[in-house]
Amino acid sequence: MLYTRSDVLVTNDSGPAHFASMTPIRVVTLFGPETPALFAARSPNATALWAGIACSPCVNAYNNRQSVCRNNLCMQAITVDDVFTEVTRIHDSLKPTTSGN
Repeated sequence: MLYTRSDVLVTNDSGPAHFASMTPIRVVTLFGPETPALFAARSPNATALWAGIACSPCVNAYNNRQSVCRNNLCMQAITVDDVFTEVTRIHDSLKPTTSGN
């Protein structure tokens, strides 16, 4: 229900991103210890924000999805301004255009 009442969902790389990608809502997914190349929602309405720093992705099937990382620079590198800019861009694209009449 909430997915259909929102214009944009901002979430981490988890189930809500994939559920929302099956609805008309726009999704901004924050990726840190995982890679969007493998785990991003496959939808034209989905956008992945990922810093792509050298140690990311550090969580995978080979290490039982456990990381030794205790300082998540991959998430800290995605700033509030980055997220706000993307949400604003998406929200502005949803606004109806005026004909100038």
